[in-house]
Amino acid sequence: MPFIAAPALFPSSLNAGSIVNLHCSIVDAAKGTPLSARCRIVDPAGTKWYPPISAFLCYLAGGGYFYANGSFSCAVPAGPLTLTLKHGFEYREASLSLSVISDTSIVVELERFVSMDVLDWFSGDAHTHINHTGGYYVLGPEQALLMAGAEGLNIVNCLDDSYYFTGAPASCSTPDCVVFMSEEMRSSSYGHFGLVGMKSLVLPVSSMWWPLAMDIADSAHARPGALVIAAHPRPSDDFVQVEAWPGSGIARELPVDCISHRVDAIDVMSYSNLQSGGIDLDMWYRLLNCGFRIPASAGTDAVANRLDSNPFGGFRVYVRVGDDGFRADSWFEGLAAGRTFVTNGPLITRFEVGGRAGGDSCFYAHPGAVVSGRVSIESAFPIDRIEIVRNGGVELTLRLKPSRSSVDTSFSFLLHESSWVAARVIGTRRGWIVPGDSLFAHASPVYCTVAGLPILVRDDAAYLAQWVDDLALLARAKGQWSDPSQSARVLGELAAARSWYEERAYGSVADAGGALRDASPALSYRNSPNPFNGATVIEFDPGGVLSRADEGSPTASGRSPIRVDLVIYDVSGRLVRRLAGAQLVAGTFRIEWDGRDERGKGAPSGIYFARLAAAGRTLNRKMILIR
Repeated sequence: MPFIAAPALFPSSLNAGSIVNLHCSIVDAAKGTPLSARCRIVDPAGTKWYPPISAFLCYLAGGGYFYANGSFSCAVPAGPLTLTLKHGFEYREASLSLSVISDTSIVVELERFVSMDVLDWFSGDAHTHINHTGGYYVLGPEQALLMAGAEGLNIVNCLDDSYYFTGAPASCSTPDCVVFMSEEMRSSSYGHFGLVGMKSLVLPVSSMWWPLAMDIADSAHARPGALVIAAHPRPSDDFVQVEAWPGSGIARELPVDCISHRVDAIDVMSYSNLQSGGIDLDMWYRLLNCGFRIPASAGTDAVANRLDSNPFGGFRVYVRVGDDGFRADSWFEGLAAGRTFVTNGPLITRFEVGGRAGGDSCFYAHPGAVVSGRVSIESAFPIDRIEIVRNGGVELTLRLKPSRSSVDTSFSFLLHESSWVAARVIGTRRGWIVPGDSLFAHASPVYCTVAGLPILVRDDAAYLAQWVDDLALLARAKGQWSDPSQSARVLGELAAARSWYEERAYGSVADAGGALRDASPALSYRNSPNPFNGATVIEFDPGGVLSRADEGSPTASGRSPIRVDLVIYDVSGRLVRRLAGAQLVAGTFRIEWDGRDERGKGAPSGIYFARLAAAGRTLNRKMILIR
């Protein structure tokens, strides 16, 4: 049974006047069968009421909630109450205003408005914890099953390493809901991996600078059926903070690992993607724009043994399984194949481009082809628009006026270059414990090849080349290894990855027949000399990728000014000097840094970053000052 260390946190009859008993049975409206649910009871004063914690899992987060396996009894104050019940994303949540004067029994029917399993879609939370540091409860797979079932999840991956690990679905699992005890690898310098579907554990489960995350990924892939999922890739912008969370959770090695196909999916939705409200598309888009085929996944990183935990499945990934039906292995297989969409509510029942679904490919012999597609949505709450995304930009916007809960529409566009194409769904934030700033869903892409050329956005290759270079710089500044061969291996892997991205950023692109095609140049950004001991000149041309007709007011030359900021930071992330912050017209600019800080004092010898930001893009350049 669950155990709680602080029962005084929950209300009891000791702090209320007249107390009565509310008994509630929860049933499926169509079937009349009991249904587990997440529940909340609140009185007019805003106090939340909970059943006995010895029999129910109770939480303080998200306005307070508890789980009921088909029914509950709770002591409540006599008078008006609001009862809210929720069972996943395929049922409408119920919110009832009650007036409870004496002991009362009620039956609440929850209506299912779509059955995703009939369409071969099954939902999961790829990253949860039932026993983590700082917890109040001590939980087991049975409690994970209750929570997952109440949230309408078909599979929940509990990444608790050695806790209850069996290398197979937990024995309490049912045909409709699987609890899989798996592993999380945490490297504070390289990033975190969710290792799901594991048949045996990989060691070590945590590290600093050794081993590389790719070594753990290789060990995991040696276990048949295991997947490596990049967890919460961007919990912070503090790139140099490796000693503490959230900086220690950044997926710094992710661009390196993708080159060798060591990553099977990315949790683009996670409670721990802190800087972006839980939904982080930036790194995923950049990797897709370098030709990688990486499915979207979602893992909340919910910590169920903590009272302040938000629930399992607030973000979830739906996977379309094959003809053999739902099982853990078929679900993992569908996830790796890219037959997925991620959501905090809206359900993408169908998404096709050129007759192909997410994860699939389509081919066009020549640029300018007319591409047709279809997207269908079902949602418990109305959505406002559907965006068709191509290579990270919005190709089409399908606005829904008025907002609608059910959509089935077609679209078409001209395709001029090899592209990935996906759909994302956006609506006004509604519902109980909907994480993120809006209702949101995103399908994994369909990959469209034109004239045999690869998908490539050079600016993103340049960004990732700089990202890898920054990691190498950070490793040189802070890395600790027990043997010179380890540092040589790390720096060698990073150098090779940087070269891989630089070749795509600045080289030529070859099609399947070996013909070369030039692409638009990436942002020109350099400094010289480097290293330097007096001053260095930073040269950049924002016009290559950042000039936009809708930014600022056109100048007499017809070109639009661009907001450009150029700032110097030290290796710890501390601001040293602001060099530019102005509206500039596209062209080549040279700005000198004399090695002094904001107060005019000479900066000490060391490693520095020049950070250039313009039109929503940010690039870093390393510099070494030698006195």
